[in-house]
Amino acid sequence: MKTTKTILVSLLAFLMIGSMALMAQTDEKEEKEKKRDRAEIEKAMKARKIAYISAELELTPEEAEKFWPVYNQFEAKRMEATKDVFKHFEKRDEKPETISDAEADKIMKERFNEEQALLDLKIEYHEKYLNILPASKVFKLYEVEINFRRGLMERMGRGYQEKRSGERHDANNSKGGPDKKPYRGRQDCR
Repeated sequence: MKTTKTILVSLLAFLMIGSMALMAQTDEKEEKEKKRDRAEIEKAMKARKIAYISAELELTPEEAEKFWPVYNQFEAKRMEATKDVFKHFEKRDEKPETISDAEADKIMKERFNEEQALLDLKIEYHEKYLNILPASKVFKLYEVEINFRRGLMERMGRGYQEKRSGERHDANNSKGGPDKKPYRGRQDCR
């Protein structure tokens, strides 16, 4: 009887350890897939941005050949500078109400310095752009970037609304309400 219990306990322990290892492998595989998907999305967005900016600025092939390496260089440096600006807020666990005035002042001065570094970077690359493009196209570049980001945010917002709408639609159908319309956001409130 004791031998049977021992075998059973050992078998259960073995099964639990095996299933935990399998779950860990599945989690690693999912994480790799998410990273790959994220990289593919970023690549597609970058291609879309290049096409959009090139078309909006009406870049000639010669301008594009000179402009895009400089712009990509700026984007890489801007991403690094932006990470620096927000690092203080990501690593802090304290709430603003709980830190001392001296600590708050120190954090804000560091943030201002990092924001100034970002502004200096923008000014540096503005001058580089002017060596490649006429001032009117450089001016338009800044507007086009804003419009691209705005359009991206709107598409993301619509995607989020559609996802939520689908979830609500599924919930309505599960309650026996197939004739109910899914929620479509603000337009349904009119």
